[in-house]
Amino acid sequence: MWSSRSRNATDARQRLRVLMITEGTYPYAMGGVSSWCDYLVRGLPEVDWEVLPIVGGGLGRSSGFELPANVTVKPPVELWSEGLPGWRWRRHGEPGLRLDLPQVLLRSLMCWDGDRDELTEALVWCRRRPHRVRHVFRNRSGWEMFLVGLREVLDERTPEAAPAPELDTYEAATLYQILYWIARAAAESVPTTDIVHVTAAGWAGIPATVQKALYGTPVILTEHGVYLRESYLAAVRSPASPGERFISTRLARGLARSAYDSADVISPVTEANASWEVGLGVDPDKIHVIRNGVDKPLEPTQAPASATVVAVGRVDPLKDVHTMLRVAAEVISRMPEATFRYYGPVTEGQEAYGRSCHELHARLGLGDRFQFMGPTPDPNGVIRASDIVLMTSISEGLPMALLEAMSQARPVVSTGVGGVPEVVRGCGMVAAPGDTHALALAVLTLLRNPALASELGRRGHERVQRVFARSASLTGYRDLFERFAPMAEAA
Repeated sequence: MWSSRSRNATDARQRLRVLMITEGTYPYAMGGVSSWCDYLVRGLPEVDWEVLPIVGGGLGRSSGFELPANVTVKPPVELWSEGLPGWRWRRHGEPGLRLDLPQVLLRSLMCWDGDRDELTEALVWCRRRPHRVRHVFRNRSGWEMFLVGLREVLDERTPEAAPAPELDTYEAATLYQILYWIARAAAESVPTTDIVHVTAAGWAGIPATVQKALYGTPVILTEHGVYLRESYLAAVRSPASPGERFISTRLARGLARSAYDSADVISPVTEANASWEVGLGVDPDKIHVIRNGVDKPLEPTQAPASATVVAVGRVDPLKDVHTMLRVAAEVISRMPEATFRYYGPVTEGQEAYGRSCHELHARLGLGDRFQFMGPTPDPNGVIRASDIVLMTSISEGLPMALLEAMSQARPVVSTGVGGVPEVVRGCGMVAAPGDTHALALAVLTLLRNPALASELGRRGHERVQRVFARSASLTGYRDLFERFAPMAEAA
């Protein structure tokens, strides 16, 4: 609970109000980050949470969670919910328009050492004049000034990065549209709260940057997977053009740097993320690691000994489901009785990847030996029905699925990404990302040696109680809020 001083201050203001800004996750999508959001808001019932989701627009959606009484979900910020603005040219010098806005956003986000103060000032302008944003981007002068800034970005040379590729007209127009949506995200009305809690160092940081600039609201940033690293990984595997990859990665870098700069404290879920953040220029004194946690597990159940391998997670390129399918094919070729069950939805916007997974499934001839089960409301139940939990991700923070596997005393086979090695140390097997043979060999070893699998599961059950208790995670966040509540009151 709060200290007496903080508790009295909270009572005087009734209750502490925290704005949680999510990006494509809670409360509309299932997955590890959404599960973390849900346990955090439930675990801190003394806080009134206002959740502002940033989502892809144009889709009907409903909450995937039964929200507790201390949570209010604000209307989402819907990106891409309209087509390209109508290109109706307006007169030069229209009163009240900041025609350099697209250029300023471009330079401050995409130049290697973009001006953070210039970016913040431009985002604040959007919030103060939301009705002007669309007009700026529809104005001929806005487009022309953007093109001047684009030439500056493309001609920039720095020893830390390769020269930018040339962009064709379509790519330039796409970038202009993305900047429009960044301005729109900044312009959205956001409730004033005591603290802003940002759950990803990307688009979710835009409203937080404005709140900090306008009201001095303290900002806490939690990183699960490192936003910029995942952008790089997605670009490497993308069939997109060099220009499109340049746009996506350079914008991700600009958004991440802005989110880091605005945050009063950054709380990665693992030390592995912290090392990336320091490498990206974050002051180590600003970083405070708070590991994910799970509820105290019940007494473990005995594995079914049915050669069942389970995975729980979104169908997403970062989960590298293609490698998992190939692992399954190799295991089944040597152990035909083995079965694989994948629980989780296709990530919104990754429907093409989902189809590619089913196409590869068919080419490998896996049939019923590997089934896509869709979302599950009971991850612990499906894990209990397994002998092994498998994860083949190319990027992770501190995955909830592995903690849940350990809490159910099931051994883990995983790629050694993010915080995974520190999680499964002594209670699972780790291989390099994409190493189909090593992952398959680990799965076969555990399926053929139930005594070893049981011992690793038992160690995991003990370790999760000792190191990854949910109570410790919640205390970490409670302490952070207590630390910044006096700042919020003074502001």
